[in-house]
Amino acid sequence: MKTPFFLKNLLLFLAPLLIPVIILGTLSIVVTKQYIRGEMNKSNLALFNQIDRQMTALTDELDSLYVGMGNPEIVFRLGEMMRTQSLKLENLRLMKTMLNYLNGPANAKPYMESIYVYVNNDHGQFLASGEGLVRLEGFSDAAWLDGYAAHAEQTDVWTEARRIRRYAFEAPTDVITLYQNLVSNVNNRPGGVIAINIDTGYIERLLADLTVYAGQEIRVLDGGGETVFRTPSRLETPLPPPGGGAYSERPEAWRAEGTSYLISRFQAKSGWTYVSITPKSSLNRIPFQLSALTVFFVLLSFSLGLALTWLLTKRNVRHIRRIVSLIQHAEAGAPLPEAASGRRTDEYGYIAQGIIKNFIERNHLSVRLTEEKYKLRTAELLALQAQINPHFLFNTLQTIYWKVLRLTGRPNEANAMLESLSSLLKYSLDTPNEIVPLEQEIESAKTYIRIQKTRYKERFETIWQYDAEDLRGAGIIRLLLQPLIENCMSHGLREEGRLRVKIKLIRLSGQLRIVVIDDGPGMEANQLGELRARMETEDEVFRHIGLFNTSRRIKLTYPASAGLTILSKRGRGTVVAITLPLRPVPG
Repeated sequence: MKTPFFLKNLLLFLAPLLIPVIILGTLSIVVTKQYIRGEMNKSNLALFNQIDRQMTALTDELDSLYVGMGNPEIVFRLGEMMRTQSLKLENLRLMKTMLNYLNGPANAKPYMESIYVYVNNDHGQFLASGEGLVRLEGFSDAAWLDGYAAHAEQTDVWTEARRIRRYAFEAPTDVITLYQNLVSNVNNRPGGVIAINIDTGYIERLLADLTVYAGQEIRVLDGGGETVFRTPSRLETPLPPPGGGAYSERPEAWRAEGTSYLISRFQAKSGWTYVSITPKSSLNRIPFQLSALTVFFVLLSFSLGLALTWLLTKRNVRHIRRIVSLIQHAEAGAPLPEAASGRRTDEYGYIAQGIIKNFIERNHLSVRLTEEKYKLRTAELLALQAQINPHFLFNTLQTIYWKVLRLTGRPNEANAMLESLSSLLKYSLDTPNEIVPLEQEIESAKTYIRIQKTRYKERFETIWQYDAEDLRGAGIIRLLLQPLIENCMSHGLREEGRLRVKIKLIRLSGQLRIVVIDDGPGMEANQLGELRARMETEDEVFRHIGLFNTSRRIKLTYPASAGLTILSKRGRGTVVAITLPLRPVPG
């Protein structure tokens, strides 16, 4: 039976576990690869558009300066001023206006290091943002004019990578200089140049922030194919020639320095080209992780299914054999009809039939046993609660007897005692296992004290300490306080002198704390230990029957967290403390 059962359970476990995992993993890998390729094309196109906006902003600044300063009259007057070295009032105004025109974008744009304007002159003078009219000789950045000399006849924009060191104590700054010649309308030849120095580090940090994939590199190439800006990279192999087209939706595969890449290109209207170089590994990272997770979960599912099947089969076979044996023994000795054997392979049918027959017969016994337990517990509660101290009843009746003999027929103390006694007896015997308001229990205890006051006069004093508003709505079982007060009087008034009893009721975070303190003779340590031990036994025949009954009723009515504690010291008195869960009065 064990082997077919094991194979059946194994198939039931593995089929639901493995098939969904394999299908879901395979579909996830395929869909993820297609999604990543599509998202890569979208992200690259968005990336190139964003780079183009940044690069267009650079060239727009150069175009704006060229339009503003390329006016023939302005070029002529600047050239005349630099050649003649004469500063007329109108020339001073012109120079101030031009400097304001240069300083505006140079100060406002964080990526713009400086702007130069040069008009051909023999004195090497030019305008520099932040500096004004300066001479090439002695200026911190003098090499830039060589780029103009090498491209004096060029009419479009060109770039040059340079380094500028303003002060000896500063590190050099890498810049890309954008040049635009100022062409004269007279002879159609360049008469000067505008140069904008762009902070390379700022632009490259900007490009690095735009990257999406791990290890992705972005390059910006000028019209000649030279790299103008690039993100940090260790890749030094020259890029392959472009496949053609302004933008290719299908990236080019490229392998360099032992790594496979995908190259996407975008050629802007300005003539610049933007290139994205993405390692294939960064794109395949998620599909690879999904593949690894799929294999892992397949192996894990198989291992768990195998282990669970083995454990379940071993346990079930053991239980089945035990149950079959019990049922067979029960059928042999019990007056039950013989069970139909059924098919030999239908173990569960045979077991279920035997269990049902036994259950039908024993269910009635279980119900009756529960009823008997409930009746026994109810009777025990009633018996415990009905055990009012016979000495108290006897002494009360004796006191009433002698008072009646002394008094006349008109209302007197005897009438008051009889009324209090009637109220107390009615309270104690009315629905004994009911939860009553705490105020009602306190009033019953005070009625008991009034009866005892008539007997003992001023020999004892009670002090109540509680907050009626704080305890409003709290519930308690009947006759919980009276046995504690009676115990104080029974053992504290045996000797001459006065007895003081203090009753404290405190509400503490879901609990009710009852403390009864007397200043009676107290007990020796051995007496207290014996009392505590007797309280834990079932033997209730001893002189502290009131405490025993109270403790027993608490255990039967409340959970295990509730309890009664006794502290005492010879010559100092006794403390009885009860802790109960706070229960509301039933509605």
